[in-house]
This record gives sequence, C-alpha cells and structure tokens, in this order.
Amino acid sequence: MHSQGMTYSKVGVILTMLLGLFVGLQTEVSAKEQDDTANWTREMAQNYKNTPENTPENIDNFKDVAPDYWIWDTWPLRNRDGSLAEIDGYKIIFALTASKDYTWNGRHDVAKIRYFYSKDGKDWKLGGLAYDPDKAYGSRQWAGSAMMEKDGKVNLFYTATGRKSDEETTYEQRLARTTLTFDTDENGVEANPSGKHEILLEADGKYYETQEQKTGDIIYSFRDPWFFKDPKSGKEYLLFEGNSGGTEKACEAGDIGSTSFQKNHDVPEGAEDYNGNVGIAVADDGDLSDFELLPPLLEADCVNQQLERPHLVYKDGNYYLFTISHKFTFAPGLEGPDGLYGFVNDSLRGDYKPLNDNGLVVANPEDDPFQAYSWAVLPNENVISFVNEYKDENGEDQVGGSFAPTLQLDLDGDETKIVGELEDGQIQYPDNKEEDENEEKEQTPEWSAEDADKFKRTKDNTVDEIDLKEIKKIAPDLHIWDTWPLRERDGSIAKIDGKEIIFSLTAPADVLPGKRHDIAEIRYFYREDGGDWELGGKVFEDGEALGSRQWAGSAMVDDGELHMFYTATGRKGEEKLSYEQRLATASADIKSRYGKISFDNWSDHEVILEPDGETYQTMEQSEEGDIAYTFRDPWFFQDPKTEEEYILFEANSGGTPAERAEKDGKEQSESTLYNGSIGIAKAQNDELTEFKAQDPLLEAEEVNQELERPHIVVKGGKYYLFTSTHTNKFAPGISGEDGLYGFYAKDLQGDYEPLNESGLVLTNPADEPYQTYSWTVMPDGKVISFANFADLDGLTIDEIGSQSEAYQFDHFGGTLAPTVELQLSGKKTKIKDILDPGVISDEKGNGKHKGKGPKHNG
Repeated sequence: MHSQGMTYSKVGVILTMLLGLFVGLQTEVSAKEQDDTANWTREMAQNYKNTPENTPENIDNFKDVAPDYWIWDTWPLRNRDGSLAEIDGYKIIFALTASKDYTWNGRHDVAKIRYFYSKDGKDWKLGGLAYDPDKAYGSRQWAGSAMMEKDGKVNLFYTATGRKSDEETTYEQRLARTTLTFDTDENGVEANPSGKHEILLEADGKYYETQEQKTGDIIYSFRDPWFFKDPKSGKEYLLFEGNSGGTEKACEAGDIGSTSFQKNHDVPEGAEDYNGNVGIAVADDGDLSDFELLPPLLEADCVNQQLERPHLVYKDGNYYLFTISHKFTFAPGLEGPDGLYGFVNDSLRGDYKPLNDNGLVVANPEDDPFQAYSWAVLPNENVISFVNEYKDENGEDQVGGSFAPTLQLDLDGDETKIVGELEDGQIQYPDNKEEDENEEKEQTPEWSAEDADKFKRTKDNTVDEIDLKEIKKIAPDLHIWDTWPLRERDGSIAKIDGKEIIFSLTAPADVLPGKRHDIAEIRYFYREDGGDWELGGKVFEDGEALGSRQWAGSAMVDDGELHMFYTATGRKGEEKLSYEQRLATASADIKSRYGKISFDNWSDHEVILEPDGETYQTMEQSEEGDIAYTFRDPWFFQDPKTEEEYILFEANSGGTPAERAEKDGKEQSESTLYNGSIGIAKAQNDELTEFKAQDPLLEAEEVNQELERPHIVVKGGKYYLFTSTHTNKFAPGISGEDGLYGFYAKDLQGDYEPLNESGLVLTNPADEPYQTYSWTVMPDGKVISFANFADLDGLTIDEIGSQSEAYQFDHFGGTLAPTVELQLSGKKTKIKDILDPGVISDEKGNGKHKGKGPKHNG
C-alpha cells in the first residue's frame, strides 16, 4: 500500500507540474494578447489635406427620407460573420432619430433608434421604433450595431445614455443589448421587440475612464458598441468608443512619436485631457450577455478625445479599423478635419498603422467642412453617412438630418481611395450589386435644346480677354492647336525624369490658319519644373502613321511604354483630300537622354475602331445629306471603379438624315442634320489594340453637330464629361457659343446631366467670341486651350476665310492660351483663377506618378 501511495503521489506531482506549465503558457499568451494596444501618436496625426482620393463631392441637396425626423448615425443589420443580412428579400438599417419638434442641436437629448427597410437597398422606408423606449435603459439611446442569428433573432446593441430617473440631462453611458425579430409581408417589415433589455458593460476606471474621472470640456465616452466576430479565431467581441482610464493624466513619449519628432515638437498644455481610445470586450464562449473588458485596441492619448463609432472590416487577411472624429476633438496643437480615420494590421490586436500615412480616409470638401459625418465602412466597402451641416447651391448654411450619398471605397493594403459615389443611403447588397453594375440605361442621355437654351455668360464661366501680341509662342515656326498631356494609366499627369510632356496638332506657321487641318501632324513638347516648353519634334516618323494627316487623340504611359491614340484622317496617297476618320494607335519606348525626350521602337500602327453605321454614323451615311462627318478624337480612360479601360471619341448618331427622322417618327428638317454624340468603346485586350463599341455616353440630336474632344475627369467619385464645340455647330434656334461644355453622372455610363443647367463651363468674352478653343480639363481642374482668332471687329468665324491672307495670319494665335483653373463642385463649376499659358499641373513638380510609373531609359 505504501508503495502504491508513493506511485500515485509522484503521478500527482507530475500532473500538477504539467497543469501548472499549461496554465502558465495560457496566461502568458492571454497577457500578450491583452496588453498589445496600438498608439495613434501626435507624429502620425500630421499633414492632413484634402485630395481627390479622400474628398467626396459637395452636397447641395438631398432626399429627405423621413421628413418628420432628424436622422443621423446609421448602421445596417448584419449576420454573425459581419456580412450584410436580409430578411425575405428586405434590407434593414437602423439609425438614431429624433422628432423635428426638437431642434437640430437638441436631437441627441431625445434620441431613439428606428429602423428602415428596402427591397433594393436604395429606396428606404421608415419602419418604426426598434424597441419599446419605456423598457430600454437610459433616458435616450445612442448608436450601436445589430446582428442577426440564423434563427432570425436580432441582437440590437446600443448605448444607454443617462438614466430615466435623472432630473436633468446627464451623460453617463453604458453598453446595452436587447433582442427582437421582424415580420415581413408584401407591404413591408414590422418589428417585434420581445426581448429583455440588459446592461452589458460599464466603464471600469482602469482601462476605460468613468464619468467621475473625466477632465476637460468634452464629454467622456463609453458608447457605440459594434459587434465583431474575428474570422481567424472565431471569438466574438464588442468594439466601442472609450477614454483611457485613471486619474493621473500626462503626455508620455509614446503618445508623441519618434525621438526625432519629440525633439522638435512642443505639446501644449491641456493636451493630456484628450484621451480617446477604441475599446474592446470579449464575449464569454458566445454568451452575448457576458462580456469581459480588455485593454483598448488603440489609444489616442494627447491626440484626440473622441474616436467615435469604431468598427472593423476584414479583407485580404488585414483588419481595417475605422473611427470617426471631429475637428474640435483633436488635442491642442493638432489640426484634423471632421473625417473618417482608419488603421490597418494583420491581426486583431497589434501595431495598427494609420492608413494613408496619417489615418485620414474621408474628409469633407474644404469649402463645406461639416457637410457629412458619422461614416461607417461596410464589408462591401460602401461607406454610409448622414448629411450634417452643409451649404446649399446658393452657399447658404443648412442642416441636413438624412442619409448622405454613399461612397465607394477601395481598400488596398495601407492605402485607400474613394472610387465612386452612389445614391443617398444606397447600400449594394450581394443580390443587387451585380444588377446595379450591369443595369443598362433605358436610353442614352441627351443634351436637350431646353438645357442648351439656358446658356448665359457669367463671371464664373467667361475667361478674360487676351492680347495675342502679348502671348509668347512656344514654337514661333508652327501653328499649334488641339493639345493634350501625357498621362498615367489612371489618368494622372505623368512625368518622365521630372519632365511633363504635351502633344499638339501642328502645321508650319506659313500655312493659312484655315488650311492647317489639311496637313496636320502631331508634335510633342516637354518641360521641367514649370520652365518653358521645349519642342521635341514630330511624334511619328515620316510616312509611318495612318491617314493623309493625323488629328487629335490622347497619350498614356505604362511601364515606360507610350501608347498613342490618334485620328487617322483620310488615306495616304489619296488624290483628293477626304474626311474619312478612323481611330488608330501605336506604341513606342520613351527615352530620356541628356535632358531630351524621344520615342523609339515604334510598333505597327493599327486601326482600333471604325463606325458601324448603326450606333455611329459612317462617312457614306453622312454624305446622304448631313452637313459634316465626325469619328475622331480618341481619349483613353481607365474607370477607377472597375479599372476597365475605354476610349471616348467624337461621333454622330448612326443613319442618314432620312433614316434618323423616320426612326424618331418626325419629318426631316434642318435640325435633323445636327446629330452629334460622344462615343465609347471598351478595350478587349491588355495591349489596347482591340476595342468594342458601346452605346454613346451622350447624344445631342437636333442640338449640336460636333461634340469635339470628349474626355472625363473623376472627382470625388463623380464623372465629369467635357467636350468643346463651336457656335455654328448648334442647331437652328439654339444660341450657344464657342465653349467648353460639361455633364455630370455618378457612374461612367450613368445618366449625364448638364453642368450649370445648360452645360456651359467656359466660354470667351462676348466681344472676343473665338479667342480660345479646344479646352482640355486636367485631373486637378486646370484647363488648357489654344489661342484661336481674336480682334475680329464683329466678323463671324465663317467670314474669316474671305479676308486677306495677311489679316488671317495677323488675327490667329496658334499657340497655347492662358490656363484656366476650374472649380468643380457637384453640378456647378466656376473659374477660380487664370494662370500662365501651358500650365497643366502644379508648376514646381507636385504632380506625381499615381499609376505603375514608367521605367525611365537613360
């Protein structure tokens, strides 16, 4: 017996040791998990600025989805794995609401959570309250999240703010939960708030500041519970907004930044009161009534007081942590805008790094800094928010209180960019997204006579008079007109060894200006650091290009290779000059040697598109009575939403005048002859030598004959479509002028509407109606053009050719005109400034590669 006792005793000792070792390992791992809190430092929170990648368009109006209620913080119903949930085809979102019987600023003090439902994720209908307010915790309920289980039970997490027993408004915040279900039928969705309400968490004073520990003027935070299931571990959490706990507050070295930054950075007094963090609590084995507080995921001590509505999106093995914050909640000495801020890490806990270097993901436009707020990034990279305090189309301050336009975000490693914009409050659910993307327009958008008749010169669209004698010609021996820049594949201005390059239609300066088109050749120019443009030479080797002459196009560089798109006009060796037009391309290596730019190793020249006669008119159809023929000006464009590639071009609607009139059920008239359109064709191969024509982006039937040099600029997810035209190309009865005209849509092939109501963006002064032409808008809003005819003393453009040769030469510019700086704000544009001729980007080299970037050959 004694021996047996000894044996059992030894076994017990060994088991105890092993168990202790296992527990020790568990404790060590758990401690490591819990103590790994990231810092958003003062060094990181620097250099905030608006860019096209982070700034949406101005909001000057919106759809009021619930006219009797203020609406703000909004979130969708999600499944347990974070994906967007649906119930019997209905989509459901929740939002903080308050009756408009209360003031805009007083809405927080009476907030309640209501739900909205929709079949398509666009048209939201107000359902009602999501719970019985009498049974809820708090004197009002603030933001949270909603998760649906497989059996249809919905967990609504919310912030219980204040207490019903409080005689005055207080700001105590606790995290709470209730459950409900939804009934659906063909008439809509009805909530059944049958579950009990329970308090899940309160600030502990250790990791998370209590109301009693608060210092400073801004309310403390313990709110906004967001449910998250970690796809790697399967554990379930609540994220929430908090403040660092404790009573001892000071700015430590780790809050400021690197040693070198600390040496030159003074932290103002009072910064220690700004102690926002992103809190986290873990559920006990899936029990959503039992959560344990953990150390914060992220701290912003001495940086920011409020990291509101934190949430996570998991993509490509990365955890994207987002939060929103106000300008006024940044600590003294720091300046950040109202915005969406984000961080990325490869695990749930760890060293989160700011996205885009400083964390800024979305900011309001500089001229409307409070127009939207409370952005939430959804798993499909849609970003929802609400209209806050904005300026209307007249510049008057207004309050919003409804859904803002949804943004489409691209998350790519540690960088983000806005790539599109949807309708107010729209969410692309899996069953609707493909339909949205593939939805065909019922008909091509039209520029109507009614729109064009709204033409009016104003200070916002009329350029200054120019003196041709005062403009320095960049090539005195040449006529220069249609001009375009070398761009990256994504459309940004390219530089080759620090040099910008432009391409122009040219002809010898001793040729009559009116005859220049008959011998046009493309030449190129380059410059560095805003210096003078230097003539490089002819783009194509003699005799190699297609056509008897070459007209306008576009140029793109990718991986050191130039892709040149141009109009092959006429045919080589033709006995009589013809006006056949085909879209062509060729490519070459870009060389940079001894400060000079050249193009070598040209590919074969290929025709990439000709008109089909149905969608786009052929020359033979045009000759059956039309006044002119166009199929030209190929402009390369990569859609930032899809990265699919296209060429835009000028064209005419297909058919003869008689066929078009019959198709429209009208009698043929002089107006029938005006059938301009903006065409588009999609690339069919990576080499960009095969394109398939699609329906036009825009038609101007019975309005205008020539929509020349069409091109697109994307800003804030909006598509700005521009074209140039002449006064004599408008149909009878329409009094348009030579000008740059523009249109606006939310998608590449969307429903384009005229900018500024008429479409007019830029025009010449009334006394000098032809002084500049052929405008091209750069990505940042700068607009180049050429100096055309001026000082005509009332002559029309059609009368110039009958004047003496000396008169024609003397009154023609034939060089680059002053650049116009244009402001694009939603559906409005205006002239901001007039710059020197030929400016296509910030002159001191601020235009940088944003695409793949060329390999420079030296």
